[in-house]
Amino acid sequence: MSYMVARMQKMKTGNLGGAYKHNERVFETHSNKDIDPSRSHLNYELTDRDRSVSYERQIKDYVNENKISNRAIRKDAVLCDEWIITSDKSFFEKLSEEETREFFETAKNYFSENYGEDNIAYASVHLDESTPHMHMGVVPFQDGKLSSKAMFDKEELKKIQEDLPKYMNEHGFELERGELNSEAKHKTVAEFKQEMAGKEIEKQLVLEYGAPEYVNHQEEFVTKEEYQEAYEVFQNELGAWVDKSDFSWRETTFQEKIDWVK
Repeated sequence: MSYMVARMQKMKTGNLGGAYKHNERVFETHSNKDIDPSRSHLNYELTDRDRSVSYERQIKDYVNENKISNRAIRKDAVLCDEWIITSDKSFFEKLSEEETREFFETAKNYFSENYGEDNIAYASVHLDESTPHMHMGVVPFQDGKLSSKAMFDKEELKKIQEDLPKYMNEHGFELERGELNSEAKHKTVAEFKQEMAGKEIEKQLVLEYGAPEYVNHQEEFVTKEEYQEAYEVFQNELGAWVDKSDFSWRETTFQEKIDWVK
């Protein structure tokens, strides 16, 4: 089963200009080799924002019109938390164009329902790169105040990693919870996309070459079924509450898969 991917990056004034140009493809030439300009016309926006207005102008106007304080927005304030929403390439290959759009609309609805529809500044879907994905900007604005720390603290980020996949499953998309990585929010978009490309290669090693996915406590390769059976026994003996990290069997590393194929 494929994984749900939801990764957040805090955006200040200095970040929003580049994000706007990238998401709206506002450039004559670009250095991003992942972008196929012949497919850029397939990209679309899921909000009704005026796409000719920059993100910075749009968000600042929205906050200034609704904030309770007369103070100016701080120059170093986080104006927007941008989420990249996606899954692996094989997941999207099974979906039609309509289903792909529904996937992104469903993810957007989750954030609208939990963090305010008016706070969704933009939701830009890209189909002109290797894997479909959405850049969604959520303005961390509540009770008349702008605060990323208040809206998306560590506990809330953990909650999203748990609840979003469940929400997607309830709406017909079979997805597993992605691994919770506290460092993910510190990665650049390029680093994140590079990591996703590595995961695609790793999945290909399994599907096309039969590389082993799991290793037991004796460092022997085992099947997925054997791993799941052993973990169920482990849970039954120690209780369903047990932390999976205490289970000695594990997934094979990328290098172990490569070495096995060699």
